[in-house]
Amino acid sequence: MRVSISSNQSKKMDKSSTSSRSPENVEGEPVAKKSKLVLKTIIYDESIPNQWLDEPPLEVWDHHIIPLLSLKDLALARPVCTFFEAYWQDKFSNNVLPLRVGNDVATIDDVMGVIEILSSRRVYTKLNPFIVLLGKGEHQITSSWGHSTGYVNPTTIRVTCSNILFVGKGKDITTVLGGFYIDNLENITFKNMTVTNTSARGDGVCMSDANVELMDVAFKRCNNYGLSTFTTDTSSSKTTVVATRCEFANSINGAVIHGSLASATFNNCVFHDNELDGIQAEEKATIHLHGEATAIHSNRDGGIYAVDGGKVLIHLPSHHNTCYNNEGNDRYTANDFTNAEDRLPYTGSTITNVED
Repeated sequence: MRVSISSNQSKKMDKSSTSSRSPENVEGEPVAKKSKLVLKTIIYDESIPNQWLDEPPLEVWDHHIIPLLSLKDLALARPVCTFFEAYWQDKFSNNVLPLRVGNDVATIDDVMGVIEILSSRRVYTKLNPFIVLLGKGEHQITSSWGHSTGYVNPTTIRVTCSNILFVGKGKDITTVLGGFYIDNLENITFKNMTVTNTSARGDGVCMSDANVELMDVAFKRCNNYGLSTFTTDTSSSKTTVVATRCEFANSINGAVIHGSLASATFNNCVFHDNELDGIQAEEKATIHLHGEATAIHSNRDGGIYAVDGGKVLIHLPSHHNTCYNNEGNDRYTANDFTNAEDRLPYTGSTITNVED
């Protein structure tokens, strides 16, 4: 039997080598420019063991075959022979094997189990995080998270490792049905997706003693908050969130930042059509609003709400149409309600435009 494949005739496959290659050779020119793939005919010989592993050169495996294998594929191929083990060690150690939901794991509920195992075998960092790829369509969370008070949050995944990047295909393409709970972790990032949690008291992202980044994420139809931070009795570290080009809509509340150790920065984010407030700063939390595209509108109660020393700093000129068409006040603090029977006489809450 004759089979034609693309090959580099000048290089022989070394079975003992890994797929690691320096991006440049000794002469300083990229390896890709030194390689020229040509057509090579291989005659099958049943007397040659592992012929199909040995014959294709390293470039074919590196650039054409191995990229087709997912994390699960390559992990399952490891016991076959040391050839695949070498590739696994190289790709895994260099963190170029993202975890694909629907391929490597069946559902989003299975993600944290794999991350916990692999995080025990290598170190992930802010610059080199564990990457979780969420494909097209809906990803239903069926896990639940139990609070120390005994309350159980249904359809909520508890994130248990730091340095994770969750990436979708886009706000209109990838949807997570459920929420995430993040406590005492660093560098958790969500990109390019919509998060919807219609369960009782369902939050999109609920976090404490953690830092989270959100980029191009839409929080819609959450049955509590799209985003919430809270402070526990044992909180001792700062909680920070940075959101860029995010949308908080059609939930009970858009976002609440709570606690003296909590702060949030929203860049070009929109808060609209929520049942109560668009955004809240509570218990001495600080919120920064940046970007000309910032808009807080059409919420059925207030636009911006600051209470109990909460501070909202709007880094936009006073004539910018930041907050409008809310059914309650566009901007209000608890100090506005000191005579109401159901309000305590809070002081120190502010909403201020600042010039950078």
